[in-house]
Amino acid sequence: MYVALLYGALAALATAARADDEGTPAAPATEAAAPSDAAATDAAPSNSSDDKPHIAALLPLKSASFGRLADAVRRGIEAGASTGDTEKALPVIVYPTGDAAKDIVDTYDRALRAGARFVIGPLTRHAVQALATSNSVSVPTLALSVPEGDTLLPDHMYALGVQMEVEARQIARVAQSQGKRRAVVINTDNALSKRIAQAFMDEWTRNERMIVDQHVFTTDQGRLKRIRDSFVPNRVDALFLALDGARARQIRPYLSKTIATYGTSQINSSDGTVLGQHDLNGVVFLDMPWLVSPDHPAVLGFPRLVGVFQTFDQDRFYAIGIDAWRLAQLLLDGSYSNLESLDGVSGLLSPGPARQFVREPVPVQFVQGVARPIDPVNLR
Repeated sequence: MYVALLYGALAALATAARADDEGTPAAPATEAAAPSDAAATDAAPSNSSDDKPHIAALLPLKSASFGRLADAVRRGIEAGASTGDTEKALPVIVYPTGDAAKDIVDTYDRALRAGARFVIGPLTRHAVQALATSNSVSVPTLALSVPEGDTLLPDHMYALGVQMEVEARQIARVAQSQGKRRAVVINTDNALSKRIAQAFMDEWTRNERMIVDQHVFTTDQGRLKRIRDSFVPNRVDALFLALDGARARQIRPYLSKTIATYGTSQINSSDGTVLGQHDLNGVVFLDMPWLVSPDHPAVLGFPRLVGVFQTFDQDRFYAIGIDAWRLAQLLLDGSYSNLESLDGVSGLLSPGPARQFVREPVPVQFVQGVARPIDPVNLR
């Protein structure tokens, strides 16, 4: 998972890191270090929190792989809490964890003993799987990923995630709404890219569209020319790039720019300057309002941490933290089945089947090197 990502990490090495964890959101390669031990200690609940009703944020702040993204989520939760009714809302206490399943479940139990009435987390798919199968969930718990395989969430457990496979299916529906019928797919050899490509193709063919061809990403000039020459006029009208921003910028100049091209949010990365993004002009993808719609009403109500985050991934998980806090308030006040859609900073959030929230990001297109929202599309 964006994963995430939800999640999704966009740098090339970050994508590989996600693949190693079978889709669990991973920190970009330049951010491998977790927050300092001092920061983690400051966030840990003290003895004075015992039996104090609160919202527990269960996050892998001690993880070398996910610590930076966990810190972004923590900041997002705190930003959400700072804009709410501080007199009525439960306080938030952060519980740092590592990556080990036992640590996650033990920390969850400790939070409950300390008075947690609601839990936000865990963050990674592996951690959610551990908690979902532990028989420990007894208070409303909003996981920030989905469990592995066909594991169902237990009673009282809900999920909000950043899943690139979901975005791939959603962007397939965007392309279909624009009348496209015959697609070529380009992906890399890593597991995440393959899953993204497969999700797109499954959705595409489910709606009686045709996958004309599938290619593996390459920088070899001869192979690129053969890929380009395979785009026979009137035979292909859509191109899907299951690639991050760096790879998409590498390969796009060699592809036909007359064919409508699509991608997921991982194509929109902070390592691409506006000049470099010109290679992606015309590409349609999906992303969070937080990143691409600064004037969106939901976005305007929350603080931006200027200069704090180094990548769009951190910004995305900050947005997930804000929306997680907002959903926590709604779930504390009412039942999941009665919730209405929430206009979130990470997208439109609606209760879905199996207690998993459906997140609908914003359709966007690169225009003159800048990501600009386009007409809304029903992504379901």
